[in-house]
Amino acid sequence: MGKCLECKKFVNVTFFLFLLLFLFLPIKVNSESELLNKEFYQNDAYEATDELPSEVIKNLPSDINVQVAYFLKYFTEQKREVVENWLARCSLFLPYFKIIFKEYELPEDLVYLAYIESGCNPFATSPAGAAGIWQFMKLTAKKYGLKINYWVDERRDFIKSTHAAAQYLKTLYKKFGDWRIAIASYNLGESRLRRILKARNFADYWQVINSDRIPAETNAYLPKWMAITLIAKNPEEYGFSVPTNEVVDYEEITVNGGVDLKVFSVAGDIDYQMLLLLNAELRKKVTPPGTFYKLKIPFGKKKILQEELSSLKTVVKRKRFYRKRINIVTFPE
Repeated sequence: MGKCLECKKFVNVTFFLFLLLFLFLPIKVNSESELLNKEFYQNDAYEATDELPSEVIKNLPSDINVQVAYFLKYFTEQKREVVENWLARCSLFLPYFKIIFKEYELPEDLVYLAYIESGCNPFATSPAGAAGIWQFMKLTAKKYGLKINYWVDERRDFIKSTHAAAQYLKTLYKKFGDWRIAIASYNLGESRLRRILKARNFADYWQVINSDRIPAETNAYLPKWMAITLIAKNPEEYGFSVPTNEVVDYEEITVNGGVDLKVFSVAGDIDYQMLLLLNAELRKKVTPPGTFYKLKIPFGKKKILQEELSSLKTVVKRKRFYRKRINIVTFPE
C-alpha cells in the first residue's frame, strides 16, 4: 500500500463514556464515479460552512447533553442527505487524518472536526474566505506553513492542511489548557476568543460559551462536533450506511512545472477528476511554472506515467495567466 500506512476501525462507545472521556481530557454514494464527479464537491460546498438556520439557534437547549442529542436528531433528520455525503467523502481521507493527528499526539476524535468544517471537501470555500477541508483563513494558513500564491493554495492540500490543522489545534490547547475552549477557538478564532476571555475574566468553559459575546455558531460548535463524531464512529446505529469507498491511496512523482494536468491524466491512464482531487491545491490545473513539482497520483501509476509521458504528442502554448503570458505544455486542439 502507498501513503496509507494504517486504517483503524471505528470503535463504538456509549454516549456517556464518550462525553466523560472528552470533558476530562487535558449523499449516500455508491460508486467511485460518483465520488469523482466534480459536482459532488461543488454542489454542497457550503453545507458545512453556512450559518445555522435561525430555528436551530432558537431551539438550541442550554444543557450540553441535550445539545448533543439535539444535533444527533438534526443530523439524522433534517440534514440526513448532507451527512451521507460527508460520510462518503470523508471516508476517502479519514485514515490520513488519524495518522497525522497521532503524530502530533492529539485525541483521535478531533479528526471529526473536518466533517463540520467542510464535510471533508477540499474545494469548499466559506463566505468569509476560509478554504479547504480544515477551513483555514489566509493569515492562519500562512502562519502554519501553508503556501498560498497565484498557482497554489495549500489550504486545499488534504495532507499539508491536515498537518497545519493538527499543529494549530495543539497550539490552541497549549494556550488555553482546555480542549473545549481550544475547539471553540478553532471555530471563532484564537485572537477573538482571547479578547473575550481577557475582557470578561471567565473562569471556565461554560461561562465563556454562554457569553452574549460568543456567536451562536460557536456556541453550537462543540455539540455539533460531538454529535457528528458519534455518527461517524457508528453510522449504522443512527441509520446511516457504512461507507464502502476505498481510501485515496497515492504516491508522489516529481514532474516539470508548467504542464496541464490533463497531460498527466492521459499519460498515466488516471481519471482526471481523481487527479484534480488529489491535487486540489493547484488553482489553475497546471503545475507551477519555472520549478519542479511533487504531483500526487494514484498508487501504482508512477511507472506507466514515466514511460508514457515522453511519447505523448504535446505542444507548448503561450497562455495568459493574470498579467503574464506563460508557456504551458498541453495537448494540441
